Amino acid sequence: MTMSGETIDLGNYLEGVAAPSSEGLNTCTHCGLCLNACPTYRVLGREMDSPRGRVFMMRQVREEQMPLSELIADHLYICLDCRACETACPSGVPYGELVEAGRAQVEAAGVTPRRWRLLRWLLNRVILPRPWLTRAVFAFPRLYAGSPLRALAGLLPRRLRAWEAALPRPRAPIPVRREPRPGGAPESGTAPLVMALTGCMMEAMLPHLNRATESVLRKAGYRLVPPHGGCCGALNVHAGERQAAKDMARATIDAFERSGAEYFVSNSAGCGAQLKEYAHLFEQDDPWRERAERFASRVLDLSQALATRGVAATRVLDVPVTYQDACHLAHAQRIRAEPRSLLKGCSDDFRELGDDQCCGSAGIYNLTHPEIANELLRQKLERIEATGARLVVTGNPGCLLHLRRGAAERGMNVDVRHIAEVMDATL
Repeated sequence: MTMSGETIDLGNYLEGVAAPSSEGLNTCTHCGLCLNACPTYRVLGREMDSPRGRVFMMRQVREEQMPLSELIADHLYICLDCRACETACPSGVPYGELVEAGRAQVEAAGVTPRRWRLLRWLLNRVILPRPWLTRAVFAFPRLYAGSPLRALAGLLPRRLRAWEAALPRPRAPIPVRREPRPGGAPESGTAPLVMALTGCMMEAMLPHLNRATESVLRKAGYRLVPPHGGCCGALNVHAGERQAAKDMARATIDAFERSGAEYFVSNSAGCGAQLKEYAHLFEQDDPWRERAERFASRVLDLSQALATRGVAATRVLDVPVTYQDACHLAHAQRIRAEPRSLLKGCSDDFRELGDDQCCGSAGIYNLTHPEIANELLRQKLERIEATGARLVVTGNPGCLLHLRRGAAERGMNVDVRHIAEVMDATL
C-alpha cells in the first residue's frame, strides 16, 4: 500500500510503511531543470545529490535494482528538503512527498545513518513532544541572555562568539519613524476568530515572536482563541518518523476543531508547510485524511493573515530592508507576494535580495551537515551584503537564528528579524 492508497508491488520497500509512489516517481522525466535549483547539487556537484538522482535511486529500490541501504539513506538525508526543485519542475514531481516517504522507509528499515540517530532521537522523540521538557532545555539561552555571563562573551573564540550572538536575547528596538500611511488600521474585532500555533521550538527559544504574532493579529482585527502549543510534527516528517508525526497531526487538528476558530495561523514557514500537508500522512480510506484536508484549507501563514486584512503601517522602517525567502514559504507554500507587500508598505527602501536559494538552516540540517549548511550560508550572506540592507526579514525561526549566527561571524552590520516583530513595530 502506498501513500496514495493503491496496492502495487513495493519492490525492495517495506510493507505497512508509506513508500514513494510509483506515480510520483514516474512523473520525473529526468530533464535536469531541477539541477541548478538544488542547493546540494550546486555545492557538491554530484548527480546522486540532486533531485533527479534521488528520484532515480528511489525508483531503483522500487524496481528491485538497488537495496534499501545506508548508502541510499545518506543521499536522502543530504537533501535539505527545501523543495526548490518543485518550483523548477515542469512535470510537477511531488518531490517533498517522495523524499519524506523514502526517509520513512529508511527509518523503518533501520538504515538511518548512525551518526545522526542519537541527536534526532533526543530532539524528535524525547524533547520536542514534551512542552515542559522543551521549555526546560531551552531555558538556558533565555537565562543566559539576562545574566552577567554575557559580559564574558568577548573572551570566546570568534566562531563561538558568533553562536553566542545568535542566541535569543533582548535586542535594540527596530528603527522606525512615525509616518501614517493611507488606510488606517482595520476595525478591531471584525476579522474571523483564529487560533495561533505557538509550537515547540518557537515558544521555547523565541517566545517574544509568538507574543508579537498575537499582537499583530489583534491589530489586524482578528479575535484570538487560546493558542495551540504542541509540536506540529514537521521535524519528525523530515526525519521519516511518520507515526510520531501522525500523532501530533491528530492532536493539532483536534485542538483546532474543538476551539471553534475559523482559521489556524502559523508564524513558522516549516510548521505552516507541514500543517497544510497533514493529509499526506494518512491513507485515502483513513477518516483523518478528510479531516486533515479540511484543516489544511483553514491554515494561513501570518503574512497571509495580515495581507488579507489590508493592514496599513503607521510607522516606517528607518533603514534599508531586504527579505529572505524561507524555503517552506516560497516553495512548499508558494507564498512570495504577501511578505513583500507587507514590507513595502512599511518601508521606503525595500531592496530585493534576488535569491531564493536555501540559507542552509533546514531544521536541524545545520547541525547534521554543517559543511554544506555553512557554504549555503556564506553564499546567502554575500548576496545580503550586496544589497546594502541593514535589516533582513524572514518568516522562519530556523533561518532567523542561522542568519544571525552567520552575520555575527562575518562581522556584518545587519540585523535579522522575524516579520512578526517588524510588523508589530510598524502597525
